[in-house]
Amino acid sequence: MEWTTALWGGFSSFFSIWQICILQISPFFMVYILGLYLTTDEDSRINPGVRLLLPPALYMIGFSIIYALLSARGISAGRLLMSNINNLRIAAGIFIGIISLHFVLAARLRDMNHLLWPIVLGLGPLLLGISFALIYSPCVTPTYAKILQMSVATETAGQGARLALIYGLGMGLSFSVVGLALIMIVRPMPAIYKPLLRNFSAAVLGVLALMNITGVMVYYKAFFLGLLV
Repeated sequence: MEWTTALWGGFSSFFSIWQICILQISPFFMVYILGLYLTTDEDSRINPGVRLLLPPALYMIGFSIIYALLSARGISAGRLLMSNINNLRIAAGIFIGIISLHFVLAARLRDMNHLLWPIVLGLGPLLLGISFALIYSPCVTPTYAKILQMSVATETAGQGARLALIYGLGMGLSFSVVGLALIMIVRPMPAIYKPLLRNFSAAVLGVLALMNITGVMVYYKAFFLGLLV
């Protein structure tokens, strides 16, 4: 398989109406990007380009690396991740809950926010990409199914991991494009509505956190998969 096929397979999967498993997680990513932008919107000390472009890029990197490792079950790192996937998903839920809480408290912690921006705009999106990859995997598309066949075999595990990384980059890129488009839509919104939208984003992420911590996410996924039956 060519790397261009893997990249396009990941990118196009986001826009396929048949990929129900992508619909499970994409709304949560959108509210995160939206909430993060609105949380940092009022701080003039943050470069607008950094605020707009850095979080989606770091999210894409975190998502792609973990997605590749989860796919590479023919190598030790992939097997280690898969053997601890349930605990890692709980940890991801806790982290998402922290982000939700930050969105709610950001307006009340204005004096401290400038100290937190390197974490909020740098480490946060990277870890969220990792968290979403843990929650989202597996989502098997025709292209990804071929990559998985290569990843589980020891002799082709390395090649499969590389293709899975490229596939994840393609998928992360599509998430980023949609997130940036959403930001462009809300930028001209009157300021009076922005706190409401930020709190809505916090509430949705809080629900996602609780679903992962309590294990309800399994039933949420099952509901969407039932739409295909």
